[in-house]
Amino acid sequence: MQNLVLIILLLLIPTIIFAGERMYIFVVDENSKPMFGYKILETQRDDIYITKIDPIKKWINILHSQLIVVKDGHVYPVKDSVIVDKKKGVALVVIDFTQRKSLYFNPEEILIDKNTKLLHENKKKAFLKIKDMFPSEVKKVENKKEKAIFTDYIALAETYEKNAQWSRALSIYEELLKKEPNNKKIIHKIGVVYYHLSEFKKAKEYFERLPKDNEETIGKLVGIYIIEKDFEKALQIINNSGLKTPYFHYLKGVIYYLTNKKDEAYKEVSILLQMDLSLAQNLRDLLR
Repeated sequence: MQNLVLIILLLLIPTIIFAGERMYIFVVDENSKPMFGYKILETQRDDIYITKIDPIKKWINILHSQLIVVKDGHVYPVKDSVIVDKKKGVALVVIDFTQRKSLYFNPEEILIDKNTKLLHENKKKAFLKIKDMFPSEVKKVENKKEKAIFTDYIALAETYEKNAQWSRALSIYEELLKKEPNNKKIIHKIGVVYYHLSEFKKAKEYFERLPKDNEETIGKLVGIYIIEKDFEKALQIINNSGLKTPYFHYLKGVIYYLTNKKDEAYKEVSILLQMDLSLAQNLRDLLR
């Protein structure tokens, strides 16, 4: 029992990397260092988000700065922006999926404007703007009213998540999944809720249904296999992902430690010293 608790604590050390919701827009300097962050909302397009005008203004006024969107552990450059309502200060940003990169900083360490009241109030206007400007590309929704309700229920469930009201969030997500059984976002959300409830077997069932291209999903799935002491499977998932992020090197170090391969674990410490000093120190402390 003590070993299980230890393993869970080890896995929770870096979870701040994935804390909170995963949709922000950041103004970054010429060295890609984030300076300002703002919460954004999804639209009916996977590549378009609703934002306040503020980050766009800062981007215009700061020399050599760029706009990026952070979502689900990845970074996407903004390739276009459209003003929805200049007076109210609402805009749309379009991201470039082809330039996706792994998240290289912790959003929770940046001062972020998380007030989305203005964005929620202008969703309908933004959706109409998208339809007018991208008529041939907008997703067709047979029942627009039902889609709006669906989106509102997601927002409600996410509020429950933020307040750690996992059971309430879960009940909403499970009902939504009945309406859209292949909705990857909902599948992921359910997996995350079960993970927080420590119902790891259930969480694994949902994470296994998702593509293995998301750092958070893979990380939690690996964590579950570690808890189940299936270390070979955990290592296999990391290696097959092709991702070489600091968190994955940390997980590999934990796996090597738990399988008494300390030499291999120390190699991961050496790698982490060049990537993330905090994770390197956590792993080194574990090995002492």
